[in-house]
Amino acid sequence: MTPRLLFLALLVPVPASAGALSDLLMAPSLFANAPAGTAVAYTEDLDVPEGGTLLDVAGGEVRVEVRLDGDRRELLLVRDEDGGRKPLGTFPTGIANPVLLYFLETTVRAMAEATGGSPYYIRNRIREDLGAAGLGPDEAPREVTLTPFADDPNRDRMGGFDDLTLRLRFDPDHPERILELSADSAGGDEGYHETLVLIAED
Repeated sequence: MTPRLLFLALLVPVPASAGALSDLLMAPSLFANAPAGTAVAYTEDLDVPEGGTLLDVAGGEVRVEVRLDGDRRELLLVRDEDGGRKPLGTFPTGIANPVLLYFLETTVRAMAEATGGSPYYIRNRIREDLGAAGLGPDEAPREVTLTPFADDPNRDRMGGFDDLTLRLRFDPDHPERILELSADSAGGDEGYHETLVLIAED
């Protein structure tokens, strides 16, 4: 497993729960019935504050693939970028959506590096906010905005990340294919920004 997925490994066994949003998008086995060869792909744009180790990640494509390993089906998370194909992790089909986990853990890592804060604390606050969220307005598609540190007692230590905003746009009928995920901190061009946009199937 690559260093970028080390935080992800810590999150996988403890998916968010309780709220309608996490029950839908973080449900295990979303890909349990997907046939081998299924792929859900996203374009990724990532802007990281100076000093972070994620600075070497250029725009590319993030994809979860369902594949066979002998008689067992598994999920492979990969990035396609200028340097070629980079595996990010292999997971059983019974975990939460690896793309969503990747998005959340990339945000955790970027914030921890930029602020010097504890990734465990950051991860828990994001998970709590996600776990408490509903499904948003009854419109098509749905969109939910999370501000996990809006009322945090440690806001003054978080720089521009105190106003971190996470947005998820999705169709409840197809929770395994989240339409768009974005994370933005304060600071304009100097802040943290990540966007994953679903690539439509031909």
